[in-house]
Parts: sequence; structure tokens; C-alpha cells
Amino acid sequence: MELNTQDFLMKTLLNEQEMVRDFQKFAQTTNDPEVAQLFQEYAETDALRANRLKDILQNKYGHPIDEK
Repeated sequence: MELNTQDFLMKTLLNEQEMVRDFQKFAQTTNDPEVAQLFQEYAETDALRANRLKDILQNKYGHPIDEK
């Protein structure tokens, strides 16, 4: 199955959102402060990417994005 641009953007958005959740969880569960900080930074970076993807989907393609 070949994805069109909008489908690929949506798939990528879902992947980024999952990574944000994972990194936040890892940051909260590790006992290593250095690793926790690294995971928190990764979560923030992925959140920025997810927001950009969401904006493109909404503004360029009119795709409604449910906030969860």
C-alpha cells in the first residue's frame, strides 16, 4: 500500500506523539538524573515536531486533529 502525502504526515504525527509519551515516561521512571534530563529534552524536541506536523495537517489539508 502506497501512502499519499497526507497519510504519511498523519502516520508520522502519530509516531512522534508516541515518542513524546515514551520519552516522558522514561524520564519519570529512570533513577539517573542525566538520563532523565536527556529523555525530557527528547520529549520536548519530538513535541515540537508533532506540533509542526499537526499544523501542516490542519492548515494545509484541513485535517481535524483530535486533542487527546
